[in-house]
Amino acid sequence: MATTVQPTTRERTSVPAAATPWYRDRNRQLIVAAIAVAAVGLIAWLLMSSARRKEEFAARSLNQARAAAEAGNLPLASSELQKIIQTYKGTDAASEAVITLNQVRLVNGQSELSAVGLRDFLATKPDAKYAAPAYGLLGAAFENAQKWPDAGDAFSNASKAADLPYLKAHYLVDAARAYREGGKTQQAIAAYREIIQKYPKTTTKVPMMMIRFASVSELVTAPTAKAKRNTAIRIPVTISRSRSCAIALVPSPAT
Repeated sequence: MATTVQPTTRERTSVPAAATPWYRDRNRQLIVAAIAVAAVGLIAWLLMSSARRKEEFAARSLNQARAAAEAGNLPLASSELQKIIQTYKGTDAASEAVITLNQVRLVNGQSELSAVGLRDFLATKPDAKYAAPAYGLLGAAFENAQKWPDAGDAFSNASKAADLPYLKAHYLVDAARAYREGGKTQQAIAAYREIIQKYPKTTTKVPMMMIRFASVSELVTAPTAKAKRNTAIRIPVTISRSRSCAIALVPSPAT
């Protein structure tokens, strides 16, 4: 008689465990992060390399334009400088091209056009190393147009933007001259006084500044003198490290 064997256990089907999402896998996270960092670095390198090449091309074009100007081919120089300004905007060479272009315009007698271009450039708030010469050229353009007070203001701004003492003094000399021509006596006096007080060692023309200061001051003090007196104002002026002298400013006696 056949016997049957009853199964004592049931077969259990094994259910595979759920796979971990890739974004929770730490190894994959590290790989993705490394790829992202490498991509950012590559993009940054490409941008820097592109900017460097752009600056190099702009500088090369600027040198060619300047060479044309020095050779006397001013129309070609102007054309090339305008291309640099438009094509390489934002580079140092483009800012230098603006300065050079307006120098060329001044040489060509285009003072009004130069003034417009320089004011537009200064409105963009350029770096001080470009603002100072731009203001200086603007002052020259105003002088050519005999707009003396405007020229004085431009030269004063150039002095403020300049970073070297001798340049500050140089622009103040120009400002004082323009103010004198425009009848702005007080501004001229202030400019001469600033040169004497702040920059006595930057120029060999300090004694001349004192003489001009005296002559301009007399224009102001003489009409208001009420008593006949001869008062000497002594202002010390450093001539060299070894000695100093004082220049007497003697107002004309009141009559």
